[in-house]
Amino acid sequence: MNWKRKSWVWAVLALLTALSWQAITAGILFGGDWTGLYYSGDRFPLPPEMDGTIFRHQGSAGYDAQFYLLAAHDPFNLKHYSKYMDNAVYRRKRALIPLLAWAAGLGQPRLIEWSYIAVLNGFVLLGAWLFAELARGWERHPAWGMTFLLMPATLNGMDRMLPDLTLSAAMAGFVLYRGRRPMVAWTCLAAAVLTRELGLLLVAAAVGHELWQRRWRLCAVWAAAIVPALAWWSFCSGMRGSGAVHSAPGWLWTAPVYGFIIRAVEPVGYDTTHAWIFQTLDAAVMLALPVAAGMAVWRWWENRDEELEWLAMAGACLVVAASNKYFLGDSASYPRTFNLLVCPLALIALRTWRWRYAVPCGLLSTRLLLGYIGILSRSVFGVT
Repeated sequence: MNWKRKSWVWAVLALLTALSWQAITAGILFGGDWTGLYYSGDRFPLPPEMDGTIFRHQGSAGYDAQFYLLAAHDPFNLKHYSKYMDNAVYRRKRALIPLLAWAAGLGQPRLIEWSYIAVLNGFVLLGAWLFAELARGWERHPAWGMTFLLMPATLNGMDRMLPDLTLSAAMAGFVLYRGRRPMVAWTCLAAAVLTRELGLLLVAAAVGHELWQRRWRLCAVWAAAIVPALAWWSFCSGMRGSGAVHSAPGWLWTAPVYGFIIRAVEPVGYDTTHAWIFQTLDAAVMLALPVAAGMAVWRWWENRDEELEWLAMAGACLVVAASNKYFLGDSASYPRTFNLLVCPLALIALRTWRWRYAVPCGLLSTRLLLGYIGILSRSVFGVT
């Protein structure tokens, strides 16, 4: 038996790589405490029963995963944890990972921190396997499944326990199973929308493809994938906390397209002697993303019969909707959003063997990796 040709082998290797990276990060930055990966800042209070159980970042507002962890501890707001969130309804809408973590931890508070990490890494395993299966279907080596680790959303997710990497897995699952097992494909779409509202773009792409093919029944089937999310959103609309309330992020639709130019010519400042490297890469990424959108539109125009082209086209809409310069200055935020554009383009590159489509993803992932390596190097070697 040729083990190297088995998709699961590469999926397990991807999982071990992700766990190793997280272990190294936790060991170097947080004294071996994996809960530091949630980036819980001390500017937000914790429930008394959780205080002292997770690593706290001093003098920091923390980052998004700290709120998803609270949702995993109290998914139905029975303990009134919404009051500890910055925007409870907005955070609780992204329910897939918190609900699965709560279920995997059997609702036991002492297990939730670890079940959340296990669930997120479970999607790394699944995503890598799905990528490997797609590669095999395109007559490529299943080792290409390892590239799931290099998707921007995966890099962000592994580093800060963010759920967006699930969208990449859902996208791959939909493409793989759409023609074989429609119910599995439907589940992938439903999971995507429950992960984050951006999953609606995957549903829109699926419905648009079927409309183009005049397959009306499948249009209705894929459109129905939003029903579980709509039901959950209706349920959690009553889970308001004391934080701000808004229906959409303030950065949406505020600087369509030209925000990339502004960010390219007004680089983010970095506290390092090698700031020019990061600023140059930032500028390259800012120019690459609008180009990627153009590539997606061109590819869609040339070939409207393939799912990936419709997914890339849907992702191209983000260039108009999500180009606020402040949003584009957050390297833990915009890469996982624009993953919905660069990930399908990278898969198109693998399918067609035309690697120009993978360049935007490569630039974005390189920028993220260098940032992570820089942080670790500063901590270990004192390199600035």
